[in-house]
Amino acid sequence: MAKLTAVELLTLDSVALQERLNAGKISSADLVKQCLQQIETHDHRGLKLNAMISIVPHEILMARSKHLDEERAKGRFLGPLHGIPMLVKDAIATRASLGVSTTLGSHAFKKSFHQNNSKIIDKLEEMGAIVLGKTNLNELVGSKGDFPNPNGWSALGGQTNGAYMVREPNQIQFGQGDPCGSSTGSAVGVSAGYAPIALGTESYGSIVMPSTRAALYALKPALGSVEMDGIVRTSKNKDVVGAIARSPHDVAVITEALLKPEYLQQIPQGPLTEFLTRSFKGLRIGVLDPREWKYPSETANTPKDLVAEMHENLEAVIGKINSYEDVHVEYPVSIPKVSDFDVDGEPSLGIILSYEAREAFEDWFRDAGVDGIRTLEDLIKYNEDHASIEFEPEHPDQGQLLRAARNPPSKESYEKALVRSHDVAKTQGVDKLFREKNLNLLVYSMDALVHNIAAAAGYPIATIPLGVTSDGRPYGMGIMAQSGNEGLMLQFMSAMEAHFPPREIPKRVLEYQKGKRSAI
Repeated sequence: MAKLTAVELLTLDSVALQERLNAGKISSADLVKQCLQQIETHDHRGLKLNAMISIVPHEILMARSKHLDEERAKGRFLGPLHGIPMLVKDAIATRASLGVSTTLGSHAFKKSFHQNNSKIIDKLEEMGAIVLGKTNLNELVGSKGDFPNPNGWSALGGQTNGAYMVREPNQIQFGQGDPCGSSTGSAVGVSAGYAPIALGTESYGSIVMPSTRAALYALKPALGSVEMDGIVRTSKNKDVVGAIARSPHDVAVITEALLKPEYLQQIPQGPLTEFLTRSFKGLRIGVLDPREWKYPSETANTPKDLVAEMHENLEAVIGKINSYEDVHVEYPVSIPKVSDFDVDGEPSLGIILSYEAREAFEDWFRDAGVDGIRTLEDLIKYNEDHASIEFEPEHPDQGQLLRAARNPPSKESYEKALVRSHDVAKTQGVDKLFREKNLNLLVYSMDALVHNIAAAAGYPIATIPLGVTSDGRPYGMGIMAQSGNEGLMLQFMSAMEAHFPPREIPKRVLEYQKGKRSAI
């Protein structure tokens, strides 16, 4: 039976893989073996991407994949993910019988095994997906240390590196080599050929940012649209699970599985894959000016020539979209800045997450089943007692935990932050813009903090690969819509895939594998 080529392993989505599986060109068992070999080659050896925290034991994976191969041979097809390997962020519970714990990247939870899957894992397994392993992340889903701790690091998993660029030590957050987070390992793993699909979680930016840096498609659905039982949350008001993939099709399939039935009823037209028309017809798009919406200088050090390069390409893409029939583009449009919903000089989202973190984490600790860890103070004490393994020079503190436990915002500040952020971002922001300009999508450069607007408004957000800068860093286009319009976002994503060049794969992964073959 033929193996996938190195390029196929980096590019094929579930549709292309199903074609090969149904034709008998590959089996799910062999596909899983090839994915495991890719992890063996690049994760802790080779390029040392460090995207994985744990891998399901080989015998369990072989039993699962061979069973699915047998079911396929008997004509029993479970759905579009039948026999497809999947990565899961290590903040989503998987059953103990899979042989991997749910750690949040902390040594404290290394032996935290849950009896049951989260509901979304059950659903995806029912569709035939094969959970390959758990991915690295910003420890405690980004809620441990103070800024500017680099993205993609956890005490248990170490530092995840992007498949496209090498991250230099002490690099500024959102610098060129930064893989972004907190769903870092999920994005890096899909881009590096570990699996074609993955799950991430996001309060603000944690799915779309690392997916952009990995040249992938991703979508975080609207707040409240996904069942969150069995999933670590830093905030009961902001966190959502979302899909990371190589194609809009796979994003649509996974998103359909994630959304609650009652939320799906808000979306007209039937299955989300029916929105994949590959056409911009009927879309009314507002575009934020990338010169106004960009990373603050203190969080990114992108050279000016590369910033100009990305802006020029974005404008060229917008111009081409505007040339098609039956699509309306409004450029530029304006919405309030993120700083406009600060409360007493403090970011509203920071206030909300800090206030809610204690309850959110302690709810999780009750299910984690780790002796001695029931409160934030217990975890703080654990970290202090295990400082040699829980801290590093680039990650020297647990400031966020300390504030949440000992000095959280006042209830008054928290309530003001909830009201103000929602009013400014949603009512006076996106809703007002869409109403006055008759728009249904907002488009912008992903090198900006627009995801904070989506988080404050509770709206869905997605990313689309646009290209790679001349120094090798992927960049992308973000899109936002109002709740219930995930279908329009997927239509736009499919049109972008159809009318623009394919996403670029990581050259250094290919070059390493070519060099390895040459040395044999």
